[in-house]
Amino acid sequence: MTDIRDRLRDADPLLSDPALSADDIAAMRRRVLDAVPETPHVVTDWKRTLAIAAAVTLMAGAGIDTARRASRAEPVREPSAPVPAATAPLETMKTQLQFSTPGGTRIIWTIDPAFHLTENR
Repeated sequence: MTDIRDRLRDADPLLSDPALSADDIAAMRRRVLDAVPETPHVVTDWKRTLAIAAAVTLMAGAGIDTARRASRAEPVREPSAPVPAATAPLETMKTQLQFSTPGGTRIIWTIDPAFHLTENR
């Protein structure tokens, strides 16, 4: 039984084909290198880049300063809903936690501090 390696060697069509000459290899290399376009050397203009960065920094600083001044100048508003008195009994004070999901579903939890879980038997 012949080995698979021997079968592959016998069926190889390029086994007896002569290799390329050194001149053919050099000509092929020249053609490939001539086909590559020359890329121009890019020089970064650091002065322009620095000027743009400084302008962006100044604009950001001006925006932050304006926001701080606007928040200080805003008048204090009285709350519209009455706040429960601190003297109210603990049983009547309930807390609500509200949030909505990205789909628009609103969830409201009412937390009762007087609630105690007991087990019925």
